Amino acid sequence: MANKKYYFDFFECVTRNSNANAALRSTSDMLRIAFERKSSGNSTVKEIAGRNYEFRTIEKTDFGYRGIIGKHRVNDLPHAAIIDGEEREIELAPNENLLEKSHFHFYEDYQVLILQRNHFCISSNNLGKHLSEQGYVTTLNPVIETADLQWLMRDNIQVRNVQIAIARPRNPELFQNIEHNFNNSIISTLSGSGAANINLSLRGNAHSRDPEERYLDSSLKRAIREMQSTFDVRKCKILLENQDNFLTHPIDLVADRLFFEKEVNVEGRYPPTFEMWAALGSARAEREAELVNYFGDLNAERLA
Repeated sequence: MANKKYYFDFFECVTRNSNANAALRSTSDMLRIAFERKSSGNSTVKEIAGRNYEFRTIEKTDFGYRGIIGKHRVNDLPHAAIIDGEEREIELAPNENLLEKSHFHFYEDYQVLILQRNHFCISSNNLGKHLSEQGYVTTLNPVIETADLQWLMRDNIQVRNVQIAIARPRNPELFQNIEHNFNNSIISTLSGSGAANINLSLRGNAHSRDPEERYLDSSLKRAIREMQSTFDVRKCKILLENQDNFLTHPIDLVADRLFFEKEVNVEGRYPPTFEMWAALGSARAEREAELVNYFGDLNAERLA
């Protein structure tokens, strides 16, 4: 057996419906639909961006659900080769595809999904699409390191500059109740221009000691938090400054997402499933303190 390091990312799951009269559903409900569909022998395959995804495994557990999401690839197959040698096409039997897999745990208490990081398989955006149906849209929002979040929300910390990259929302109607005009302006820009992405760079006047000129509006902090739970944010770098002593602190709300890494025994291409279940369980246990700090009391109002 060889050891291979795997990474696991944490996401807060939110399921909404743009129809105000629709019944409330959580991501637990969407996974229950997939579980019942799989258990009854029906297909869970969905085509997303030209690729077919399916739940290879989905099981009900005492904490929620665990499963394996698979992506089928039928075109642009790689060649097999040896170094400095000839190459050959990979032969597949009729109806066979190349398969990539990612394991996950979903915890109902915090509506948190821990996903094995596999860029060849599925992104959090596409997994959200797979869990969206019947007018309900599921988004997977990355859990941010608590220290960065605390820095961002402190009253004496101001925003000097922000660099943001955002992809077009999947369902603009879902975001009709956005509270901050800054985010409404982004939606208008994306809708009006037809652009697939938008890049923004906002800066205060670093040469001025006047707080109104030196810093961006303090309400932008809430706008940024709302943005993270609304858009597909590809980049969000912020330069913060303590207005009392002018010390700066850069944070990256994309790079500083909560994750866990673990070495797993591997046989062949894929690790044994029981090893991945154990690794996912360790991810929750090892990051429990960060999750409690992030979400707080389950019965109390959340920060965002």
